[in-house]
Amino acid sequence: MSQVSEVLRVASAEVGYQAERAPGERPSGHQKYSNQVPGLEWSNYQPWCATWVSWVAMKAGLASLYPRTASCSNAVDWWQSRDRWSTYPAIGAQVLYGPGGGTHTGIVVGYDEGTIDTIEGNTSLVNDANGNKVMKRTRRRRDSYVYGYGLPQFAEGIVTADPDLRGRPGFTYHAAASGPAGNSGSSTRTVTVRAGQTLAAIAAAAGISLATLLSLNPGVKDHPDRIHPGDTITVPTTPGEVQQQPDPEPTPITPPSSTGSDFPGAGQFGPGANNGYVTKLGQLLVQRGGARFYSEGPGPRWGEADRRAVQAFQLAQGWGGAAADGIPGPQTWDYLINGKGRNIGSPASPAVKTASSSSGFPGRQAFRPGASNPNVTLLGKQLVRRGYGQYYRVGPGPRWTEADRRAVQAFQRNQGWRGSSADGYPGPQTWSRLTR
Repeated sequence: MSQVSEVLRVASAEVGYQAERAPGERPSGHQKYSNQVPGLEWSNYQPWCATWVSWVAMKAGLASLYPRTASCSNAVDWWQSRDRWSTYPAIGAQVLYGPGGGTHTGIVVGYDEGTIDTIEGNTSLVNDANGNKVMKRTRRRRDSYVYGYGLPQFAEGIVTADPDLRGRPGFTYHAAASGPAGNSGSSTRTVTVRAGQTLAAIAAAAGISLATLLSLNPGVKDHPDRIHPGDTITVPTTPGEVQQQPDPEPTPITPPSSTGSDFPGAGQFGPGANNGYVTKLGQLLVQRGGARFYSEGPGPRWGEADRRAVQAFQLAQGWGGAAADGIPGPQTWDYLINGKGRNIGSPASPAVKTASSSSGFPGRQAFRPGASNPNVTLLGKQLVRRGYGQYYRVGPGPRWTEADRRAVQAFQRNQGWRGSSADGYPGPQTWSRLTR
């Protein structure tokens, strides 16, 4: 069984456990986990969500891959200090919630472009951080309550939605994936090899080791990498499967004409949308300078590439806050359909100031997912000058990426800052120290 499968097996076996609470005890009550984790015995009667994650890792035989702590804030520091932190979910990742990640935590068992599926200790449907029960939860990925994710360094690698980790050793990118949740079955299924795939990549995507995959496919054992497009490979269904989610069938909606300006409605865009309006939107964004956001497409299924391209277009108009959330509204649609406003990459309006190395902080809106402006380039160049160039495979450039965030975070940590002060997003003090 793969390491991620073992973590999720242990976690899912605890679903339904409820802590006890005698009259007069603290709201967290007392539970079985603290006394079983060496060093955390003191945490009984305390909020126990982080202790539960530590217990799961220990019972799975993988204690070294997760922080052993009863503190969510300490868990954030632990992941960030090892450069295993992401703002995107992954199968088996530890998700941290609340300001600075210090409120609550759990383990990710699945995700798609709109939601994350988790198993969490000390939760309930009405109390996120002190609910006294182990439960399966489904949350919105972009909820402000979700702070980020620690990515364990599993031997077989980890399946993640982080596009900046695509192609890096130890990481397999999937926009949507689901992991095993304690099912003890042993059925198998076949997958068809696509161009460019290797057995190692198929094993990582299935959440199993290469050795396990080879044991299921003795016919290719002597030549494990000599596979060809169209070959069929056997993989386990459960346990250990990490499945890329199938695309839903497109909703039969007639695409709008290139000259029509009627907004089709907010329901045609966003997570789960799959229709011709999304394709048209992407095509218009490409025409306005957004091609770099699309590695494939545009197409009918709404994806993170669409959101980032929309947000970049909105920011180019000088809009901020809710007006630049990456979801098109009537004004965004009108500007795109009728060729109004600035193209992506054009100089921004005064809402996002262009800064020189001697000018003031341009504002937090200049540095966030989807942002594209000269301030990001300047920030990256200053980070390279300060010795943080190892985080950039390409660039620095005007589009804010995970590489920028990680470089900023490393700089912040070297200032002695921790928690939300070292989240990788520059504020006035970070900017001042980098540009002075």
